[in-house]
Amino acid sequence: MININERTKLAIELAKIAGKEIKRIHDEEDMQTKGKGLNDVVTIADIESEKIIVNKIKEVFPNDTIIAEEKGEYQTGNSEYSWTIDPLDGTMNFSRKMPYYCVSIGFMKDNKPEGGAIYIPEIDELYYCEKGKGAYCNDKQIKVSNIVDINKSLTTIGFNNRYPEERIAFNKVHDKCMNQMLNVEKLFSTVISLCYVASGKIEAHFELYCFLWDICVGSLLVEEAGGKCSFLNSENIDYTKVDKQIIIATNGNIHHDFEKIINESF
Repeated sequence: MININERTKLAIELAKIAGKEIKRIHDEEDMQTKGKGLNDVVTIADIESEKIIVNKIKEVFPNDTIIAEEKGEYQTGNSEYSWTIDPLDGTMNFSRKMPYYCVSIGFMKDNKPEGGAIYIPEIDELYYCEKGKGAYCNDKQIKVSNIVDINKSLTTIGFNNRYPEERIAFNKVHDKCMNQMLNVEKLFSTVISLCYVASGKIEAHFELYCFLWDICVGSLLVEEAGGKCSFLNSENIDYTKVDKQIIIATNGNIHHDFEKIINESF
């Protein structure tokens, strides 16, 4: 493992511990799935995973701010660091016994992603990164793909269905991608999609209206792997916003062409 700081080490440790616990629940227990809102669910695994992560961070770094999905903002600290926690991304997949779910734990310094870890329990893949030190999967450095032709590029796209007024724009994006790219996949996990851009499995991902904890680690992972991330119209992502995040992530080579597809749809 590369020389990483104490917060990255803790993110790695907790991602694996929480990931193993949610897999145990997935395999052995009643998940106690409940509706959380329009087209959204929560399970006992979301809650248990978040408890594991938050309690330990509060113990080790009591002055850090913590922003977590299921309980919102747990605490506002007085340090320059803040944590973003998605205890179970891909809960719908998890609740239907599909393997595309993960734990994502990131931390920011002065509202900029600094490091973190993502663990996909079903395939035992641990992604982690730290600013300026590269991106890794199971301790092997990863890089984005070298494809330069958007017509040969594979993308995933995602949409938060709690905002039905944006369906028209999203459908335009889908149609344009289908017409101009190799194919469009749907993983139902923003976090895993960003891992796959970073590791060169796909060339791009677009997500319309997600949350800070969905993109904090994944965006840094993509950039540390040599890729590029942006908001609409080439704007930088605003990491002070918790909700209604939009991310365009690519291998860098096709970023201009992929951005054009997205921007023309709004």
